[in-house]
Amino acid sequence: MRHARTMEAKVKKEDLFSPQGHTDRPELPERPRRGPARDADSLLRSPLGPYVLNRLPADLAAVAQGRSTYEQLAAEQCRVLRAAGAEDGPLATDPSAAPLVQLDLLFMLNGYLPAGPTAFPRPLLAALAAQRDRYPSLDPHMSYELLIDVNCAEWETTGHIRVFSDGDLGRLEGDFYLGHHLAEPAVRGAFDRVSSLVLEPHAVDPAAALEEARRGLDDFRRYMAQYGRLPREAFQAFRPYHMGHPGGARGASGAFMPSVQLLELALLAPTALYELYLDQSLAYFPAWSRPVVSEWRERSRDGGNLVQAVLDGRLKPDRRAAVALLGVIDTFVDFRMVHLGVTRKAIPEAFERSARPTRQSILAQDGERDFLGGAGPGDGRGDELGTSGFSVHHVLTNAVHRLLTARRRVAETLGPTVTE
Repeated sequence: MRHARTMEAKVKKEDLFSPQGHTDRPELPERPRRGPARDADSLLRSPLGPYVLNRLPADLAAVAQGRSTYEQLAAEQCRVLRAAGAEDGPLATDPSAAPLVQLDLLFMLNGYLPAGPTAFPRPLLAALAAQRDRYPSLDPHMSYELLIDVNCAEWETTGHIRVFSDGDLGRLEGDFYLGHHLAEPAVRGAFDRVSSLVLEPHAVDPAAALEEARRGLDDFRRYMAQYGRLPREAFQAFRPYHMGHPGGARGASGAFMPSVQLLELALLAPTALYELYLDQSLAYFPAWSRPVVSEWRERSRDGGNLVQAVLDGRLKPDRRAAVALLGVIDTFVDFRMVHLGVTRKAIPEAFERSARPTRQSILAQDGERDFLGGAGPGDGRGDELGTSGFSVHHVLTNAVHRLLTARRRVAETLGPTVTE
């Protein structure tokens, strides 16, 4: 039986990637064909839920271990689709259930990614097309919003989370998703505090707002540090199911967590390469966040950010607020550096073997680096792309470079009597 978290115990960050707090969950009953339009059991809002939760991980493990084939997997899934009524039209008859049904369909589809898109079963593609025709706002690909937001919201309601992996690997994979979901409110709170200072500087206590933002960022950093406990082999086992494919959509990735981007935009103006990153990423952010990111991008570009307010003299922080502002930037850098370390452990091929990125070495770079071409970090072998399709190494070091450059300019403006 696959291991997963249940909703009986509240998950703390310290529990992530740890056997503590994990218990076996009961299997879901198979749902009869179609059944009632509104099932009282919220676990059955998706007719594909019993298959995706109970059988898909074991089926994918059988294929990966050579005990089954993609052809056999497709044959079984086509039977599941027929039994669910996919031949009769969209599987979601209730708009509120449509995202969950879409998530299940995409979990089934992404199981074929290691074999490439030519392995995608036509009935599965047809079921996705019918869903999109009925609900055009749904992401047609596995997205951050579906994988993290919808998946973890269902976990909060039912105690069940969708994963690709079987057994203990499934528990670790589920924690990978839950960690993103549980951590984002901390960085979103930091954005709220910083943005309030940008928008209403005279209505907010700068020092108190910035100190609260720093505490939220520190909590966010501690969530990221927990990812250092995720075994590399576990991450490598489920990572292939998140990758995009040539000519297709970018894969679901933490690079598309919107609150991190909102915080950066509220803090400092976007550089040319960061603008390019946002151009490439916006369509992959959760739908609710796209207009918000666009609004803050434009505002920040025009000087509506905290760093520029200090540089222009529109905001003159006292010593306490100045210390807190530098603390916010430093803690943001701390998060980025922890992220670099975790990523280097999980995807060592994205870095030179001798590479030990430090704040000093990153700040000493002559600028940000190209993150789209897959250019390697210096040895000509080519950089391993992340699930986002971007150069992992360069996306992360670029973010650190921007923050450290902004910090240096702020410190120079505030002067030693304030910042020492």
